[in-house]
Amino acid sequence: MKENFRKLLRSMGTKIHLDKQVCLNISMDSPGADCCYLLEDGICALTGVTSNGEETVYLYFYPPRIVGFNQLLMTHGIPHPVEFSIITKTECTLYRISFSAFQDLMQHDPTFNTFLIQTLSDNYYEVLVHFHQRLDESAVTGLSRLLLNVAKEKEGILTVPKFFTYAELARYLGTHPVTVSRIMAKMKQRGYLSKNSNGILIENAEALRQIVHGNGELCLNY
Repeated sequence: MKENFRKLLRSMGTKIHLDKQVCLNISMDSPGADCCYLLEDGICALTGVTSNGEETVYLYFYPPRIVGFNQLLMTHGIPHPVEFSIITKTECTLYRISFSAFQDLMQHDPTFNTFLIQTLSDNYYEVLVHFHQRLDESAVTGLSRLLLNVAKEKEGILTVPKFFTYAELARYLGTHPVTVSRIMAKMKQRGYLSKNSNGILIENAEALRQIVHGNGELCLNY
């Protein structure tokens, strides 16, 4: 996101702080769904609930990102049989922007409309890639890729944020937490990963990259 848009959205919004696991109100049929958000700090996720009542994660949002504006642009008055939610996965700082302010910006700033189209296109592409990888990759490859993608350098070592529990990783990968647990145990045994109070530590990033690129193996005994 360009800094000029970030400053503009900040000036239009109301700064709020939310705890983790808060559902942002983006339901099409809810009278309160008349705003969008600028994610300033923290991590949010676009989620849905399967027919079995299990949460699945489609997309993670990292700052700075404008989120929750799709429902403001969609056609109203027609059925939308599947509801999606945006959940704060960590403590988050956001700017709540009213629909009236958002609409005014769209009507008077063509460059902002271009920015919105690019954001929608990026979201669409990221979801497509995610589903392609879920169908095409093994759980081992998918987990290796996810760990590399979300890890941040902390005190000189790549560290996966603490909120990425085995259950959370499984929600994104579309697999069972037990499968994730077995893969993680094997990776720790090989010395690829370790764990401390900061979260999961990637000790051998190159080994994970080799798995992602198809040049490495990690056999599980089922």
